[in-house]
Amino acid sequence: MLRVGFIGAGGNAEGHMRRVKEIEDVEIAAICDVVLERAQAMARAVGGVAYDDYREMLDKEALDAIYISIPPFAHGEVDVLAAQKKAALFIEKPVALDMETGLRIWEAVQQAGIITCVGYQTRYLDAAQRGREFLADKTIGMVVCNRWGGIAGGAEHWWRVMEKSGGQLVEQTTHQVDLMRFLVGEIVEVTARYALRVCADLENFTIPDAQVLTLQFLSGAIGTLTTSCMMTRGGGKSSLDILLRDLRLEWTRDGWKTYPEQVPELAAPPQPRPSIDEVFIHAVRTGDASLIQSDYADALRTLDVTLAANESARTGQPVRTYFAR
Repeated sequence: MLRVGFIGAGGNAEGHMRRVKEIEDVEIAAICDVVLERAQAMARAVGGVAYDDYREMLDKEALDAIYISIPPFAHGEVDVLAAQKKAALFIEKPVALDMETGLRIWEAVQQAGIITCVGYQTRYLDAAQRGREFLADKTIGMVVCNRWGGIAGGAEHWWRVMEKSGGQLVEQTTHQVDLMRFLVGEIVEVTARYALRVCADLENFTIPDAQVLTLQFLSGAIGTLTTSCMMTRGGGKSSLDILLRDLRLEWTRDGWKTYPEQVPELAAPPQPRPSIDEVFIHAVRTGDASLIQSDYADALRTLDVTLAANESARTGQPVRTYFAR
């Protein structure tokens, strides 16, 4: 019986708990949250001992795997201490709020020699897998991506504060950045412009509400990404288009649309694949991490792109990503 612990019981942690609970021979042994009542409520629903101090939980519980689902600004000591316990780690994105912290956690992971998985769930979709296979030997010319949505949380929520979330790009649109990396390859340079235009009157709001990036890929392809949280009453948009010679691929979670004609390799109906939680638990049980699509080292490269964008917006200059320098 695998014993799994959770640090952080809010947000998407609940979904992971419920999926893990359904996997055979897995026990949710402990749940920790800074709000003890929230940990207790989840423990009643899925099992486990409730804690409000992760140090106490790590000291008292023998765990095979630990899920860390916490805000960006909270990463650091918790991740390092969990790695030192030699349990496999599932860490929700983004994995840190600055590269120094991310590299410190990565060093702890390497020293511990543990399995890691980061919550970039889109990579596990059949459409993403088939798209990656199709594009592997193609010359990609340009990528155009947009994510326009609303604001997470209420007036006191950490998401609204740049020093706590890193902004929408770092905390939320990281999924789009990661999908572009997965499909098109590494991003080596970013030029970014940010603005706070229409949400400046909101309480406790210091993140940009408009962000525009120009991307240079290692392959030579170029791209653009825009993200905005202005659409607080709906009407948002999420899109990704990849342009090849005489062919446009339009991404959807249900499959690809291709123009001007259908591409047989991409037209087949999506097939079910194991969920990210099933893949992670399988890796913990067998020691075979080959099905994990984004480990900590890989996820650090996605964080790298978003932090480079923040630096470019501050300086007004193009910025090479850390791993491309």
